[in-house]
Amino acid sequence: MSLVERNKRVALHLPVEVRGEDASGTRFTELTRSLNVSGGGILFESHRHILVGARLSLRIELPVVLRHHFGDRDTYRARAVVCRVEQLEGQETRRVGARFLESANPGEVL
Repeated sequence: MSLVERNKRVALHLPVEVRGEDASGTRFTELTRSLNVSGGGILFESHRHILVGARLSLRIELPVVLRHHFGDRDTYRARAVVCRVEQLEGQETRRVGARFLESANPGEVL
């Protein structure tokens, strides 16, 4: 089950753990939050400089109202690829858009 319909973006501010490699090649784990989510991907904030094309592992904390769609799990795990990075003027954080590649939860379909 996907978080939401594949093409519909929904403003969901969910806690997200992001693991990957930044632009300098340093492995990192960052705790952040989503800005919006669709069945195909996620937009989240990051203090890291992450390159387009970077592969990430995501752990998204699910609110109670969505857990029944995910076998009553409290987290959704997925692998993703970065498709877009925006640095907004005057802000320390970047907005990172990533497309889900596959679910890391057994039996789930994206």
